[in-house]
Amino acid sequence: MKILSPKVVLLALEAKENCCLIDIREPYELLSCKIDCPSIPMATFAAAYPTLQKYDQVILMCQSGKRAEALANFMETEYSATNICILEGGINAWIEQNAPQITCQ
Repeated sequence: MKILSPKVVLLALEAKENCCLIDIREPYELLSCKIDCPSIPMATFAAAYPTLQKYDQVILMCQSGKRAEALANFMETEYSATNICILEGGINAWIEQNAPQITCQ
């Protein structure tokens, strides 16, 4: 699995590379702070993964990166996923580095 910095992910998204950022946090977590990207809670991600296989990189984001790493390991082990990446530091790092791109309440 690749670990990508928030800056690298932002540049890839802006360049419209064949990637997508997925927020795997729970719906209640999105109420306080969210990024304009699809949300698929961690528990339902495996079922949704077939629709994401078209991307070169599926970048997982959680609060700090820990859940994203666990999910990436699971997807690689159980589903032989080869296109899973992790947003280093999760939304916490995104806020620090890309604050204009977020919505917080």
